[in-house]
Amino acid sequence: MREVYDKSIRSDPGECFYAVIDKTHANGGERSTGKYAGIIALSATSTTNTSTELGALIFPDFHRTHVASNAIGLLLLWTLDPPSRGGLGLRRVEWKCHAENLASRRVAERMTFEFEGIARWQRVFPGGKVSLRIDELERRSGTTGEKPGRHTAMYSIVWDEWDDDKRAKVVAQMERTR
Repeated sequence: MREVYDKSIRSDPGECFYAVIDKTHANGGERSTGKYAGIIALSATSTTNTSTELGALIFPDFHRTHVASNAIGLLLLWTLDPPSRGGLGLRRVEWKCHAENLASRRVAERMTFEFEGIARWQRVFPGGKVSLRIDELERRSGTTGEKPGRHTAMYSIVWDEWDDDKRAKVVAQMERTR
């Protein structure tokens, strides 16, 4: 696992992963720091285009709680706020998910991301993953052993929308308790 992390993530300055800790749940002990609730990442970050992709994996025990809203909201504040507010001042933050992942799509919409469309057959999965059917692809190409793929729902928040009204809506989502 460490090899994969070092080669694929740590060595790429456009990838940055964070632990999501729910500090409202003590995990016991005098110096409790909360419970590990998932991971959140910035990926495909481009200094040239001043953009990044935000992705999160929140563990099931923390679904339908404040955890995702706060983790996503904190990264949106940091990435989209201008430097005068302590942010990076990026122009664009993207959210991409499997087109059939309705829960992820709802989170994106709740966090004010705008739906931009479906990128068809956008991602190839390693063998064994469940995704779109590939039997027709194999027939068409005359191949066997094709790797499965997915259609990707594309969302974004851009800087001018952020400044207009999306920032306030994200902060309101972060303030909810459930």
